[in-house]
Amino acid sequence: MVKTKQIGWASEAELTRAVFAWLQAHRILAWRMPVGPVVHRKVIGGRLKEFWKKSPLKGFPDIAGVLQRKRRGTLFTLELKSASGSISPEQKMWMKDLSDAGSACAVIRSIDDLRTAMETWGEITPPQSHPPQAADELP
Repeated sequence: MVKTKQIGWASEAELTRAVFAWLQAHRILAWRMPVGPVVHRKVIGGRLKEFWKKSPLKGFPDIAGVLQRKRRGTLFTLELKSASGSISPEQKMWMKDLSDAGSACAVIRSIDDLRTAMETWGEITPPQSHPPQAADELP
């Protein structure tokens, strides 16, 4: 896996695997949202016909889940992007609508972004940093 703190992951597929591993390790309920085309099948004249339609969820964030601690029961959504990925107008619309409805939404380019979002939403506690003790304060 190719990753740097500054530019995120090389591909969304790698980032997706890493995000799910992190969420699972922190026992955070989440699932992938498949939003591809929808197929409708009908029997016409004794033959099965398929009709493909665009998904009504085009642009919906990649991952959805439910916060379980500070904002218990609140939907969260994550739009995963590679280092060079950009947000589409449909994705912006979904994130704005979801956020306006009370959901927690974030664009994630790295595990650091994910950690920051979960800390902000109260799902994990930020690591405590303790200032070094002076030599005369040591037990």
